[in-house]
Amino acid sequence: MGQLEELRMSWDEIYKTLLPEGFAAIGRARGVVVGIHSVIDGLVRFNADKVAKALAEDKALLAAVLDEQAAVPLEINSPKDFMIGLFSSFRRGKALQLMIRDEETFRWVMNKLGYDFLRMGGTSGNMANSLSPLGFPVVVYAHPLTKELAELFVERPNLKVLADDGELRAPKEAAKGEGIKALHLIVEYSTGDSITIGGQTITAPRANRYIAAWNPVNNKLQINPAWKKNMLEKAGLFSHFVISGFHILSEKYPDGTTYADYLIPVGEFIAQLREKHPHLKLHYEFASIASPLIRGGIIEHILPRVHSLGLNEVELGAILRNVGAMAEAEAVEKEEGVAAVMNGLAALMKHTGLARIQLHDLGYYLTLTKPGYAAPEITRTGLVLAATLAASRTATGQVGERAQIEEGLQFPFIDKGLQRGVEIGAFLGDAGFASQGIGRWGEYEVIFLPTKVVPKPVLTVGLGDLISASSFVAGSPVSAD
Repeated sequence: MGQLEELRMSWDEIYKTLLPEGFAAIGRARGVVVGIHSVIDGLVRFNADKVAKALAEDKALLAAVLDEQAAVPLEINSPKDFMIGLFSSFRRGKALQLMIRDEETFRWVMNKLGYDFLRMGGTSGNMANSLSPLGFPVVVYAHPLTKELAELFVERPNLKVLADDGELRAPKEAAKGEGIKALHLIVEYSTGDSITIGGQTITAPRANRYIAAWNPVNNKLQINPAWKKNMLEKAGLFSHFVISGFHILSEKYPDGTTYADYLIPVGEFIAQLREKHPHLKLHYEFASIASPLIRGGIIEHILPRVHSLGLNEVELGAILRNVGAMAEAEAVEKEEGVAAVMNGLAALMKHTGLARIQLHDLGYYLTLTKPGYAAPEITRTGLVLAATLAASRTATGQVGERAQIEEGLQFPFIDKGLQRGVEIGAFLGDAGFASQGIGRWGEYEVIFLPTKVVPKPVLTVGLGDLISASSFVAGSPVSAD
């Protein structure tokens, strides 16, 4: 029996043993607040014919797409920007999100591609719908909460919003007004999808998505003042707070304000929460942010005020550039192996003072924690729960009851994920690491998990949000104070 086959058997047993502990751990959560970005998503499958037709109608647009050296824009202000972003994501099989700032371009995209169906979107909205089946209280920030947005939240007695009067209510009960105020278009493509344009055939190396987000109603990410006041009073009811959404900010706005005018007040609010409710564990979920200025603002004003950060390898490379770790950033972006990832995570931990960073990538999760944050066994249990949830949700398109979640155990590990554990073990000089996923590296606890991978995914949008939020809640115990 080969090494990878032995690891498959070992990890299958670990999953079966730890999953019940994961359910128990997350069931002990007092309650979770998720904010500050809920929106409506329009999903569309990549359609080569529609895309090729749009390019054929504009030779300049086609030339821009065929130029593999074309710089990915920070934002979308033209059809050219949209298409360059789409093909950058498609060629590499890498997730990418850009904000649409020009209404005429948004109308052009809707005319050329449209969407197949609407669903709940935004990091907070996705987390709320995915976490609520687990049973603990979930409060989601959604503003403005129109009838159309409220109807996309799942109807569960434990899923609430904090209304302007300070009461916790079901989303439909708290909704005000009607209309779709924002739409985030998600173009999903599968491994092997291809398009032939200008005599070239371009094939996606792996399944992923490209998000082009139109959100003029809340593109400054200003928190409703009434919600701030009420949450400062109510936060004692909860144990965890998951923060996200800064990817919708712009560097500059037509009224002369900048991202800093809106990001800094959020950071100050988080600081107030921590001071008044020191038991509360806070996690920031990163997202694809093209602007180095906005990434820098997050590093300066948000990360020092939270305990935990979640991100993927693409996002890790980007944020490392902001902290001056250029060598580590380039190594991560060139996919030069585990040393690049480990050194990059350590550089980010040292710069920010975070107690926990979780990296999620295809086939594995990797978490670094400072001693004392949580026992590594607890962190690993949280990762097992998250991976099983993710597999079940990817296969079915939803998070179901416990029996349906457990069906996520049936899916296989991939060689890449198992091999990653072997490589990390070699990096640490720990022969047993690949089969147990727990080790020590200098001042950090290192926790690794190979993940179950679904061969034919039904839904991947919001998967990173679910992975990070569930593993954070289950793996970050809170005192009973």
